[in-house]
Amino acid sequence: MTQCCLLAGLASLLLVGCASKTERQFVSGCKTSGVDSDICECVYDKLESKYGEDGLKNNMYTLQPTDAFQRDTMNTTIQCMKE
Repeated sequence: MTQCCLLAGLASLLLVGCASKTERQFVSGCKTSGVDSDICECVYDKLESKYGEDGLKNNMYTLQPTDAFQRDTMNTTIQCMKE
């Protein structure tokens, strides 16, 4: 159930997408799924550190992000919620 909710949140992130425009849209989409803005910013920062902005954009603006990206997004969200 939790994975479904996180995947739904990820799907809404994919529909929006650099304070880059990319970051603003990522955080906005994340907040739309009911997550606190501090957590959304934490997730963005950690994913951007791992993938770089171009890698993050490539995974956000595709209909099928990689399994690794989806897994990283879920794990990063959980990590940021614990911080």
